Amino acid sequence: MRLLNFFSCSARSENDIVPEKGNKEIESQRCAPEKGSQWLQFIAAISACLAVIACGGHLGWTSPALPHLTDPSTQGSITKSQGSWVVTLYTVGAIIGSLISPVSIDRIGRKYSLLILAFPQLVGWCLIIFGSNVKMLYAARLIAGIGHGGIYNVTVIYLAEIADKNIRGALGTFLKMSTNVGTLFVTAIGAYLPYWQLNLISLSIPLLFIIVFVFMPETPYFYLIRNRVADAEESLMVLRRLKNRESVREDIEVMRSAVEEGKRSKKNLFLELVRTRGNRRALLILLGLKATQQFSGHIVVVAYTQEIFAQSGSALPAAQAVVVLGVFQLIAGILAAALVDRLGRRILMLTSGLSSSIALIAVGVFFFLKYKLQMDVSSITWLPIVALIAYDVMEVFGIGTLPYVLLGELFPTNVKGTAVGSGILVGAAFATLVGLSFQAMNSAFGIHWTFWIFAICCTLGTLFVYFITPETKGKSLEEIQQELNPKKKFTSKH
Repeated sequence: MRLLNFFSCSARSENDIVPEKGNKEIESQRCAPEKGSQWLQFIAAISACLAVIACGGHLGWTSPALPHLTDPSTQGSITKSQGSWVVTLYTVGAIIGSLISPVSIDRIGRKYSLLILAFPQLVGWCLIIFGSNVKMLYAARLIAGIGHGGIYNVTVIYLAEIADKNIRGALGTFLKMSTNVGTLFVTAIGAYLPYWQLNLISLSIPLLFIIVFVFMPETPYFYLIRNRVADAEESLMVLRRLKNRESVREDIEVMRSAVEEGKRSKKNLFLELVRTRGNRRALLILLGLKATQQFSGHIVVVAYTQEIFAQSGSALPAAQAVVVLGVFQLIAGILAAALVDRLGRRILMLTSGLSSSIALIAVGVFFFLKYKLQMDVSSITWLPIVALIAYDVMEVFGIGTLPYVLLGELFPTNVKGTAVGSGILVGAAFATLVGLSFQAMNSAFGIHWTFWIFAICCTLGTLFVYFITPETKGKSLEEIQQELNPKKKFTSKH
């Protein structure tokens, strides 16, 4: 029997019958002994994430920039109210980008969509560099935000579609890690270099992305959507470093079946997004993830880190404390990438959310003692710095990272662009709301209650998401769809 299978494999042509689904894994092992490599998948993921690093730079730019811009001695200084708009117009732009990007994803592809979306980021930095008034700052942040929303949307899909299932979770964590790298990059520059040099050096990141990413492959799923099967096989061979088409043909057939099933139901994408039980569940998980991520105060910690540290009265200068925070975020991101495909998504989500809540409560306690009870807190000025470092580290392990991993996993091909765009849009809308309300909440309730409210939202959101999210560790995208839609079978063509 084994000899028969061996010779039948060697003689099989492109038009021959594909084995039954139940025998695919065994047959693939017998017929495709060629060993490949996954290193190019990592290179392609890192290259794509250079665009996300540029987004992280824009996102974290307000932390070193706002103290300079709101300083009355600065020429053309802005008010704190205007500073709030400088922060939140970026997320408003992200909403627009989330709406625009799904149009291009299936038309020109994941790769070229990312390259095009890098240009709003470049324009944003140019406007900041040459801006002479607050209106140009507003325009810069809005335009750069459009690139942000689109880049996150497309990168989530790109990473999920180029990765083998055993490393897909790790590559998905690159999004959050890259954001942290970008944030650390600009805060470190802002701590030691003048404002104008900060902006000029930051411009180099999107330029580097364009130069590097243009050489990376398109995803096989996009080629299958465009009925370019030979190109899809070639793409998968390149990504896996294989030379024999037979080595990828069966996986391509499974992907093709999933894509064609999606095409048959691709009428009204927004209707399709809520039509099936699996899509509704995935959408609910998505909303819970984004609400937990943003209402835990993530955008506030990123945008106002330096101001929060300055209020603590720590002996460590606020600008340097932000750099320390960024270093810990980066280390946590690397650890999260190593753990997500080993421990799984659910346990990381629960651990991350509850630990982040405790850290936020600790920050609130410090400011309660300092401002409400007016106690001498000079001996514990380290507390908010340590607590915010703990928050950012634990947030990276789950609630800050997993939304991007699961966004690329939970939805079928036909609605993935719309679903991911909706997720980025919802996240940007929540971030805008939190960013605009931060100063108002501090004035109305006190900064201590602001952090306690963040902690409550973080705890409730984490528990909600934990109980409705399936474990996707080690499962192919097609297997995840089978679990979300138990009555829906993905079968290969005969």
